[in-house]
Amino acid sequence: MSLITEQHIVFALEGSTQKEILHALAEIAFQEGKVSDADTFFQELCKREQECTTGFGKGIAIPHARHACVKEAGILFVRMKHRIEWQSIDQEPVEAAVCLLAPDDKNDFHLRALSKLARRLMHDDFVEILKTAEKEQILMEILDTVS
Repeated sequence: MSLITEQHIVFALEGSTQKEILHALAEIAFQEGKVSDADTFFQELCKREQECTTGFGKGIAIPHARHACVKEAGILFVRMKHRIEWQSIDQEPVEAAVCLLAPDDKNDFHLRALSKLARRLMHDDFVEILKTAEKEQILMEILDTVS
């Protein structure tokens, strides 16, 4: 079963702050039945950002949370309409985010997916696809490889 569907992908997401983007991700997760409570998931995403930025660099963020409110593991992808300040490790604004969701009991998925995604983000061709692909199917195929 795929962890990402067309409904988990949003192009030109409105938002001007990191919190607005995280809130939108939480709402998408709730609307798609991935989490039982959007507000709790939003708070978990914010808590993670306070611990350490998820701004990976190269214009990509990887917000993630493992929590009991997550009903099933999944991947969300958003590309922002405008670049967002994210406190990224390279100090560059973020233009796309890959969000990983995991239930409390799926620590293995959570860590494995984060590790695979971080390795893939080291490759400029992967990053370029995230920034420029215009078809959901392309993003679904490359993001499914991190699960």
